Amino acid sequence: MPWEASKPSRPPSHPVALKPLARGDRAVLDHLGQLYRYDLSDAYALLPNADGSFNFRELDRFRLADDPKRRAWLITAAGHTAGFVLTGPGEPDGTSITAFFVVRALRRTGVGREAAVRAIGEFPGRWVIGFQRYNPGVETFWTRVATDVAGDRWTIHDGPAPDDRPPDTFVTFTTQGTTRSAGPDSTASTS
Repeated sequence: MPWEASKPSRPPSHPVALKPLARGDRAVLDHLGQLYRYDLSDAYALLPNADGSFNFRELDRFRLADDPKRRAWLITAAGHTAGFVLTGPGEPDGTSITAFFVVRALRRTGVGREAAVRAIGEFPGRWVIGFQRYNPGVETFWTRVATDVAGDRWTIHDGPAPDDRPPDTFVTFTTQGTTRSAGPDSTASTS
């Protein structure tokens, strides 16, 4: 079709940076959080509230800013807002990515992978990252990130099955704080 030939090119995706969330960035995180929850609405069968917004209780923990183990970053790509990473305590005695989002226009460009590798590099030690296998592409994404940061020293397992959906899957690994780049020269696709 003629209109397909005129599809706009993707926006610039590099360099990728993590910007620690500042008080003035909270509205940006709130807006991106709505996009994140919308993306998950199909997998989780979520419906918006009467006002059109989605609940995202995880953000409340970051708004309080009273837990030094919880960190939030905005992801930027080529200087533009591209998503966010939220990290918090993981079991047992580790760190976890509690929420991760990259805008659709920048998915499969390496932005997500680079951001995840950078966030993990901030906290050497044990990591436990949960995801849902029924979310397309997510298992491939997180196992590639695990390989970037831990080589072949990672494991994957399913957790207990909740009553209302399939079990969460967890990839676990330990880092020393130095990670291989997952930058634009990487050949693997990412979320």
